Amino acid sequence: MPNNNPLQPKKAVIKKVFKVTPTEKMFVISFVDPKDQEEFERNYTRPARFVQVNLPGIGEVPISLCSPPTQKGFFALTIRRVGRVTTVIHNLNEGDYVWIRGPYGNGFPIDEWKGRDLLFLSAGLGMAPLRSVFLYALDNRWDYGNITLINSARTKRDLLYYEELEAIARTYKGDGVKVIQTVTREEVEGVCKGRCHLYIPQANVDPKNSVVIMCGPPRMYQSIFDEVIARGFDPDYIYATFERRMRCGIGKCGHCNVGSSDSMLYVCKDGPVFSYRQVQRYPELME
Repeated sequence: MPNNNPLQPKKAVIKKVFKVTPTEKMFVISFVDPKDQEEFERNYTRPARFVQVNLPGIGEVPISLCSPPTQKGFFALTIRRVGRVTTVIHNLNEGDYVWIRGPYGNGFPIDEWKGRDLLFLSAGLGMAPLRSVFLYALDNRWDYGNITLINSARTKRDLLYYEELEAIARTYKGDGVKVIQTVTREEVEGVCKGRCHLYIPQANVDPKNSVVIMCGPPRMYQSIFDEVIARGFDPDYIYATFERRMRCGIGKCGHCNVGSSDSMLYVCKDGPVFSYRQVQRYPELME
């Protein structure tokens, strides 16, 4: 008899573990049952959705997918060690098991962006969900125009996927793909200095035909919204991701809702990707 409980996680195995920064690791995971993996791939069509990672007897956390839907047979999660559950996850090794629910959320509407330039703006751990969108765009390179990714963090060692992004920049040099990496708290040779929005003028994109995709601390969003709109980017093509107090993942617990009884959104179900227009209507998202 099939199990239709939406809160029932499925068993998965850790295939690979990579240390990304001193506080983040990437876990490459696949479901033990091939049917569960097939179902996951059928449902994961938009990048930057998320899953719930469950450790029985310990707890559960929502984690953004950092691998794109174009990669099959596995998925990847970049996890920061910040609390009890994530600390236990960081102590797991290849061959250990975790339990997964999802994918959940809406993801970025990337199929609606065909023919447009793409400008990615990330800060800190925000690069994890953006990696899934960026790699998806590269896997479908000629569906999109020029692409610029600006990856920022406090220090060079905090830059997620630094070496990977440098390799991509070299590989796609001359193909309209540009990567800018910048840090805010140190001077490092070969790395830019300052917050990500300072390098928007260096992006190889046309503001009138671009999509802005951002992820980072919500407190940075309004200033970036103001910056890109002042530079002529279309407000209808500006998107940001949020992880505001998500818990159940399916809009049942009410922990991540914003708005009022007349007009309410659930970050886990209606997001975590929201448009600029939605953010202006629901400013609580940035609290």
